[in-house]
Amino acid sequence: MVMRLIILVATLIVSGAAAQAQSLVFGTSDPTISIHSSFSGETVTLFGNIEPDTAGTMPSGAYDIVMVVRGPVEDRVVRRKSRQFGIMLNADYALFSGLPSFYRIASSRPIETLLDAETIDRRQFSLHGLARATLSESNGNVALYENELVRLMERSNLFRADPRGVTFMSPTFFSARIVLPANVPNGMFLAQVFVVRDGEIIADRAQRFFVQKSGFERFLGEAAVDQPLLYGLATVLLALFTGWMGGVLFRR
Repeated sequence: MVMRLIILVATLIVSGAAAQAQSLVFGTSDPTISIHSSFSGETVTLFGNIEPDTAGTMPSGAYDIVMVVRGPVEDRVVRRKSRQFGIMLNADYALFSGLPSFYRIASSRPIETLLDAETIDRRQFSLHGLARATLSESNGNVALYENELVRLMERSNLFRADPRGVTFMSPTFFSARIVLPANVPNGMFLAQVFVVRDGEIIADRAQRFFVQKSGFERFLGEAAVDQPLLYGLATVLLALFTGWMGGVLFRR
């Protein structure tokens, strides 16, 4: 009897917590981004609305949004060169495994004012936190390699943090514009949105979109992977033909 009472109380507590959970609608303007020969970048609009909870009420207080966009994961190596016997050679290195090839984090206000440091670190809501979490192997100064990775990715426009990147159009409707650079990688991207109120994450949602080559560029990419021998022969023949044609034209 006591055990049944405990289970009943626990069930009521869980049900009450679920009833207070916020609902969230989230979407993207472009489910598929096509890369072609003249591709110079693209802007994706992510938008959403905070819905009432299961009881049909909206808790009082202002909301904030943290939005994260991650590209396909990859392994990256950061190396440090040093002079050895008068020659600059690779020395120490750091390996970052499972690193997003593209990473954007946007928020309605600076994240440091919304969440505590432990939550920011656990959720990887910072560029340096992401680098620290994905570092798998190193034989040098860890902090130096983490900073260098962030610097290189920022310079390539693949990492970015925008503390004012999310705009509220109404008390519950929000949107953000994410710029994809010309060197954006192909593959599946994951956009995540987190609703923050009073220093706590009360709702979250994820949405996928894809970046892929189209037209002749896609044909070449697939041929290089699916038919590497034929692709290599075609490349050699094209180079020979181009060299022969150049010689004919210049001889005239």
